[in-house]
Amino acid sequence: MTNKLRITQVRSAIGREFDQKGTLKALGIRKLNSTVIKEDTPQIRGMIRKIRHLLVVEEIKEKKTTSQEKKAKPRSTKEKSKLESIQEEKSKKEMKKRGKAKDDEAS
Repeated sequence: MTNKLRITQVRSAIGREFDQKGTLKALGIRKLNSTVIKEDTPQIRGMIRKIRHLLVVEEIKEKKTTSQEKKAKPRSTKEKSKLESIQEEKSKKEMKKRGKAKDDEAS
């Protein structure tokens, strides 16, 4: 899983020092309450730390896609049907998990 950060500006940059305004610009934040999503790297963390009083930061975890999901075009109809069946099985498993989770919450 790759980690990303959702960065939102919640306080104004008016009256702040020039380097703090530049850091906002470097992060790609243009306006108050605007949000950007960045990779979680030490460089980004350093920029966030410098202007943490102006921001709200949330971590986002993303799942890596499997090799079969990466295939854009199946080569044959056999591969296409196999890919569809795999996707159907995954969706059924997810539905079962959701159903169990709802049952647990109700109990």
